[in-house]
Amino acid sequence: MKIEFDPNEPVTEVKLTLTVDELEVLWGTIRETLEAVDDREFSTRVGVERSELRRMQAELAKLMNTIPYLPD
Repeated sequence: MKIEFDPNEPVTEVKLTLTVDELEVLWGTIRETLEAVDDREFSTRVGVERSELRRMQAELAKLMNTIPYLPD
């Protein structure tokens, strides 16, 4: 895993490089968070509203669908 940002500017955006395995872990973590955390506690425990995490999940799914399948 690698993170990049411009240290000379206020950090508003970062570039994160993940292995495919790390990406799959991130995907699974988002999915499980959406399924397991109760609505009443969601924003407190996660730090964003459920709708925002669903939006992020949808964007991540689109990106993941662009990765060519490489069999093990």
